[in-house]
Amino acid sequence: MTIHLIPGAPAVSAGERSFMLENAAGMTVTIAERGAQLRAWVAPDRYGRMADVVQPDVEGIPSGGRAARWEGRQANGVVSLALIAGGDGAGMLVHYRLDDDGALSIEYQAVAGVPIPLASLAHPSFNLSGSLADVGDHMVQIDADYFEETGSAGTPAGVAAVGGTAFDFRHAAAIGPRLHWTDTQLQRAGGFDHCFCVRNHFAGGQGQLREVARVFDPASGRRLQLHTTEAAVRFSSGAGVAGQPRLDAFRVEAHARPGLMSAAWPRVMLHPGQVYRQTTVYRLSLQA
Repeated sequence: MTIHLIPGAPAVSAGERSFMLENAAGMTVTIAERGAQLRAWVAPDRYGRMADVVQPDVEGIPSGGRAARWEGRQANGVVSLALIAGGDGAGMLVHYRLDDDGALSIEYQAVAGVPIPLASLAHPSFNLSGSLADVGDHMVQIDADYFEETGSAGTPAGVAAVGGTAFDFRHAAAIGPRLHWTDTQLQRAGGFDHCFCVRNHFAGGQGQLREVARVFDPASGRRLQLHTTEAAVRFSSGAGVAGQPRLDAFRVEAHARPGLMSAAWPRVMLHPGQVYRQTTVYRLSLQA
């Protein structure tokens, strides 16, 4: 695996850089200093045609303050980005690594100057077709028996079983048809933008790295698998991506917890003096 520095890459602010990871198969991943953001992921489809499966986005990893910025470096096959001048004494270190099997490992370490709740860190938007085509045919599977409902005010309202609802992705199902189900939760969010409680979670803490979700595009043959140490997964598509109506992308991202506080799902807080660690692995491959 090789790393290339891309000075002055497009869509990067003045003084900020991008780094490119490349594996032995010719797959490339571009990481921007701005927001420590996954900017591009170019991979082949079943016919060998290369395309970028990451959709343009404005969100990176939260910085904790307007004056905060990220600084990147490369060493030993890893791109590392450090948050400097963060607000309230916050600090974060993110490591990106791409292996020859198409697995992109993202390791996070964070500290805080004041107590803060933990949720999602990275927000990449994907379209496995490698275009702006509708993702309605993408097949989604999430290892979760429960999901977090949203109240009329847009706040967490409770945890409900996925059985018999549009949120039952225990077996692979296409996104598009589910968006047309008559479901109050879909109507409130304008689509999918919900947290799923993955099986074998560790309440109030983290578990072993394991696969919890997968998305497959039948047209291109590309498959994206999500592995995480976290207890929850947030899935967004439809109006739930960046708050804008769009069916050209989806998100599937690790969460420290659902937003609802309960005995089973206590709020996960990062306190001064503690170090938060999390690992997320996205694996992009071809499926027959």
